[in-house]
Amino acid sequence: MSLKTIKELLKTTIGLNVSTVGVSNFERAVRHRMKVLNLTDVNVYASRLIGGDELRELIDEVIVPETWFFRNPASFSALQEFVTHQWKGKLLGRKLMVMSVPCSTGEEPYSIAIALEQAGLQPVEFQIDAYDVSHRLLTKAKRGVYGRHSFRNKDDDVREKYFDLVGGTFMLADRIRNAVNFQYGNLLDKYFGINAPTYDIIFCRNLLIYFDRATQDLAMAKLHRMLNESGLLLIGHAEAPDFLRNNFQRAEYARAFAFTKLSTPLVQEPKPAKSLPELMANHPTPAHRAKSKPEFLKTVELNRVDTIPQTDAQVLREAARLANRGDLREAGTLCETYLRENPTSAQAYYLLGLVRESEGKHSIAGDLFKKAVYLDPNHYEAMIHLALHLARYGDAESAKKLQARAHRVLGRKKE
Repeated sequence: MSLKTIKELLKTTIGLNVSTVGVSNFERAVRHRMKVLNLTDVNVYASRLIGGDELRELIDEVIVPETWFFRNPASFSALQEFVTHQWKGKLLGRKLMVMSVPCSTGEEPYSIAIALEQAGLQPVEFQIDAYDVSHRLLTKAKRGVYGRHSFRNKDDDVREKYFDLVGGTFMLADRIRNAVNFQYGNLLDKYFGINAPTYDIIFCRNLLIYFDRATQDLAMAKLHRMLNESGLLLIGHAEAPDFLRNNFQRAEYARAFAFTKLSTPLVQEPKPAKSLPELMANHPTPAHRAKSKPEFLKTVELNRVDTIPQTDAQVLREAARLANRGDLREAGTLCETYLRENPTSAQAYYLLGLVRESEGKHSIAGDLFKKAVYLDPNHYEAMIHLALHLARYGDAESAKKLQARAHRVLGRKKE
């Protein structure tokens, strides 16, 4: 047993690709837990992860929440528009079903509850199920008490109407806090959602960026099954290409990364190949494992890194990390600085296009995606985003041709 074994265990249980949170952060978390348990042998520590609470403690240590109220406000505007124009008044007699996964410390599902109240719904008219793999984060979420760091938008009205200032912290109103049903839940667990109702709205934002391709496909198949046929899925901006390749289609809500589903997912939900004890007992030695390609840029699907020096890839990964946490100005500046030194980088143009699209600068984003495709004619993600841009501006024929070309590229990759 070793650190490699622990990495595989985290990937099997919660889908975490350790490289996406940083190997140094992962090793720091392991060392901290070993210190708490007064252990010096990593193999002994690894054995503690089976059949007890230590795996839960390590997961809590590794996961670093990055969330705030009304993060990406366009997603909540899309939610309100969907409720007002597509749901409200059409399905009277049952509750609007909403899921938030992962829910972290609660800012997202509570924002959903506030947005629904602002859209004219009463708590008895909707149900919000919020799931996370961290018991520590769930405990904090249920309290409904937050500091100023949880309010990063211009939301003074929200704080005044829905929170009470108590001893320097903000305590959420009971009617909003009671409107959310927090539960432990792992999207990748084969039993997750097996008896749950389908949902009209699912928020699953910035989760897939921590997964490898196979785990992303599994998660998307699960979300496809759990979303109503006429439901709406809200995701993070960097995850759009993944959903488009798995039978989801873009929904036209301004500045929101919103999707509806097609009829059948491309990837079904396979059963886990190994149980956790089997994984720990039969973990293959390095001699039996094939070396994989580096995934420096996995955070934003920048997966063609064979010809990119590691230092350059790290710059783009940092830009992606900033974008995914909502620091769009810093991410854009980093990309622009990088492009001044590397003006032929299709990857950098693609990432900067995502940033500009998230800022609502669609025309600029379209030009950036065009440059990425020009520099790399096989850049699948840039082609998909460019096709969406063309469709948005009425060039449906060109969009259709480009999307077909993108799927041919994807097909060649799978061969």
